Amino acid sequence: MNTSPTTRRRLIIDCDPGHDDFAAIALAVTSGAFEIEAITAVCGNAPLDCTSANALAIADALGTSIPVYAGAVAPLLHRYEFPAAFHGVTGLDSAGATLPPPRRALAPGHAAEEIVRRVNAAPGEITLVVLGPMTNLALAIALDPELPGKARELVFMGGGIVGGNVTPRAEFNLWADPEAAAMVLRSGIKATMFGLDVTNDAWIDRDDLARLRAAVPGANPVADIIQYYTERSGDIAAGRVPGPALHDTCPLAWLIDPTLFTIEQLPVTVDTVPGPHYGATDADRRSWVPEGGARIGVALGLDRPGVARLVTDALVDAARRIAQR
Repeated sequence: MNTSPTTRRRLIIDCDPGHDDFAAIALAVTSGAFEIEAITAVCGNAPLDCTSANALAIADALGTSIPVYAGAVAPLLHRYEFPAAFHGVTGLDSAGATLPPPRRALAPGHAAEEIVRRVNAAPGEITLVVLGPMTNLALAIALDPELPGKARELVFMGGGIVGGNVTPRAEFNLWADPEAAAMVLRSGIKATMFGLDVTNDAWIDRDDLARLRAAVPGANPVADIIQYYTERSGDIAAGRVPGPALHDTCPLAWLIDPTLFTIEQLPVTVDTVPGPHYGATDADRRSWVPEGGARIGVALGLDRPGVARLVTDALVDAARRIAQR
């Protein structure tokens, strides 16, 4: 996509890399559709020292100078064991080759403060893309309660109205810090949610994986990173899908091509009561729901082949960029 800099959408990507975070950042960088102002890291798939190091390594390996900021070291209230079974102890473990070490350091300052600073410097222009727990954004809103009205919009991967993956009802990103998610959604920020209703179908297949492997013969960190995630996918093992679901790519894919998704405006809440529904999202789809309550966009369908093609193209491009460094 050849998009002139003057028309590129300005983004801050908040993430917890994470294999699918890697794919999402690769998609954002290689698409040419965005001016990525900053990447902010939060604890989630791994501890903050790992997720911030991973975010920096990704941004650097892709040949960018995007500043990367470390943020929240823990959720607001929730405490849990990091999901090493899926992402490894570093959060971005590989089946072979790894990303080259970054040639630069993390930017100074806290992610939440940087979100506030950049949004206030460009009111109405910054889209916030949140791919992990919402702790950093909740802290930013606590620092500046007017922030939701100054951001262009929020797009996030998290939640779902048909079930969960970390519990029967809750999806990991919102379950990891439901208090933060509830605070963000109550703030009135314009938001679109990409939950498990669509992201479970954002998988790439064996042909896509083979194309990625063939893109760079020999050492291929991108293929090895995705292979690691593929080998640990519970959905593949259960026979539900033939390839890894790269959940976090969906918000970026929608920003690039909105025709790939079906979106419905719904009232969404996050359960913060301890118990079996903790961290679950509920969307009220009754036709007689009173008007006037806060609603957000909820992705309910996607063009899977279209998303897979977009994501595979990005991963192939990323693999070639890294091989040339």
